[in-house]
Amino acid sequence: MDFKTFSEIITKASPLVLFIGTSVGLYYYKRLDKVAKLLLYFLIGSLLIDLSSRLLAEIIGNNLFLFFVLTWLELFVFMKVYYYLTRKKKLLIRIATFGVLYTLIESIYVNAVEVKVFQPYSKALGPLFIVIMALIFFFELIRDEEKLYKNEGDYFVLNSMVLCFFALEFLIFLPLNFLINTDIFLAGYVFVGNVVFLILFYLYLTYFIWKRGRNQKQ
Repeated sequence: MDFKTFSEIITKASPLVLFIGTSVGLYYYKRLDKVAKLLLYFLIGSLLIDLSSRLLAEIIGNNLFLFFVLTWLELFVFMKVYYYLTRKKKLLIRIATFGVLYTLIESIYVNAVEVKVFQPYSKALGPLFIVIMALIFFFELIRDEEKLYKNEGDYFVLNSMVLCFFALEFLIFLPLNFLINTDIFLAGYVFVGNVVFLILFYLYLTYFIWKRGRNQKQ
């Protein structure tokens, strides 16, 4: 299997994984807690953005603006997730508000027509802000071992996955425009690698939602 065939298969797998995750979440919806419901909303929003991006690419040949929409979705959902999990609620609100406002300003002024000049720093800063939120919760868990071992085991794993995924997102999107303008083939490998990470992250969120729904059912 060559790289082109693999990239086509992996990009088509993304909406399928999102559809499965959404279906699992909707099946267990009444049994989910607030965090699991928020993650379900994230999967639904990501599915709608994925499908919209493919439709816009076919109709008008440009879907770059959806990068900003995805950043808003990520910031809003994970701000709400950590709002429920951490004690530093005001700090989380400030971080998310700054991220949303910056993304809004950038969406107005950044050229979202030409791929080679499209450099949405918000797509790198958004994940960075989420990494900061995850670190805040991580240090809270470290300082409260009883909370970690008795009540928040699932949330510790979730937080670790969120931290790893969005740290990778930050590292991928920060130099993306540079890669596109210097080595388009390397940029293609990076893009496909990011899709693979996305699918793995979606699969974990699906597992988390399924586990929470099943445990509540029992």
